[in-house]
Amino acid sequence: MKNFQIKTVQSKTFKIALSATIAITLSNYIGLEFGVTSGIIAILSIQDTKKEALLVAGKRIISSTVAILLSFTLYALLGNNPMIFGLFLLIFIPLTNISKTTEGMVIGAVLSTHLLISTNINILWIINEAKLTIIGIGVAMIFNLYTASLEEDFEKNKAKIEEQYRLILSDMSASLVTQAVPIYEQNVLLTVEKLIVNTKLMAQRINNNNLFKSKDYYGSYIDMRMLQLDAIKRMKRHFSRVYMTYEQTTILAEFTNDVAVNIHEDNDCIGLINKLELLRKNYGAMELPKDRNEFEARALLFQFLNDLGDFLIIKKEFKELFRNIY
Repeated sequence: MKNFQIKTVQSKTFKIALSATIAITLSNYIGLEFGVTSGIIAILSIQDTKKEALLVAGKRIISSTVAILLSFTLYALLGNNPMIFGLFLLIFIPLTNISKTTEGMVIGAVLSTHLLISTNINILWIINEAKLTIIGIGVAMIFNLYTASLEEDFEKNKAKIEEQYRLILSDMSASLVTQAVPIYEQNVLLTVEKLIVNTKLMAQRINNNNLFKSKDYYGSYIDMRMLQLDAIKRMKRHFSRVYMTYEQTTILAEFTNDVAVNIHEDNDCIGLINKLELLRKNYGAMELPKDRNEFEARALLFQFLNDLGDFLIIKKEFKELFRNIY
């Protein structure tokens, strides 16, 4: 996660510096007034993801257009002085709130100050401000289209999550028989939970950079693993209350280990689910409990089996959703 954050900061810093430099240079080259403003617009228009960039760019173009036209009208009719600039803000700021384009409020105010200090307000000023806006946002958008690929980092985290799940279920399988819980049990759960949360953020970034995909595979994968983690926590609560070994315990331990071995993305879990249903039928045909303790223990084991079934169904539904995509 640390490398992911460093990569993000470095990429954004590079894009901010280069886009601002290019925007100012281009504005000055074609002879625009206040060319440095296009650099500021470029800086403010650099975003973390492509979807954010497109959304913000659209809002800033709208708010800048409103600001330029409103400023031109007010200053041409009433004069360009601080009082009229205040009137401009009283009208412009509520308009950005109503239209939900507040991201462009600062840029619009800056563009308005150019007309405020002008000694000769004419149509050329509208053209000048429009060009500054287009150059600043346009250059930033070019850089926004380049984003560091996070898919490789996501795949690494995905492999780590699956390996941790494999370890957790293997330990559960052993604990069902030995009644001994590994001392690192809680640390493993905390580690994988933190990894899932961090990878969720990474998935959101990847999805926001995929402009043309209708389904969010990366976010859905992490959501699936989060739901499975909830199932694992329920399973641990149930089997930790079983203090004696029964025939059902051994069978369930073997099946749990089978699930652990087969934890990988390509497994649709259908075979495991069918095996689980067979176990349920076999449990129903077994000899009834001999006493209350055995009844309670077997009830807990049965609930553990149900939670394990939920764990598998969650994965099966995920595979069905993305069967024809990945």
